[in-house]
Amino acid sequence: MVSAWIYFTSLMLTCANIMLQMYFTVMYSDLKDDFINPIDLSRKLNWYVLPEMGFQAFSALLLLLSGAWITFLLNVPMLAWNAKMIMSNTHMHDSTTIFKDVSSRQKRSFFKLACFAVFFFVYLFLFVSRLVDE
Repeated sequence: MVSAWIYFTSLMLTCANIMLQMYFTVMYSDLKDDFINPIDLSRKLNWYVLPEMGFQAFSALLLLLSGAWITFLLNVPMLAWNAKMIMSNTHMHDSTTIFKDVSSRQKRSFFKLACFAVFFFVYLFLFVSRLVDE
């Protein structure tokens, strides 16, 4: 049986990812409203792109190693998407083309936010149920 602490760790990493996606969404809307220039946006957001993907990968790795197959499989599409973005070198923000990509990147951020919200509630439910069982 999977320990409650595995789900707690995944829950905390998912909370961090939710906060990062909210930050990304706010920054994209600031760029659309011309409150921030593209160079500053790229510099600020590129700092958090790889940690966001790393949190997701570490959470999935914990679930895989602990034998939580269903919750690991829930993470596989997001992992594949992140891997595809890294392989195609589209994961970082380019200040010269950000205006062309801002609406698609904002939609991507909303989608990731929705996925992380689902992950959050799944992990929360599993964490509480494991605590009650122990």
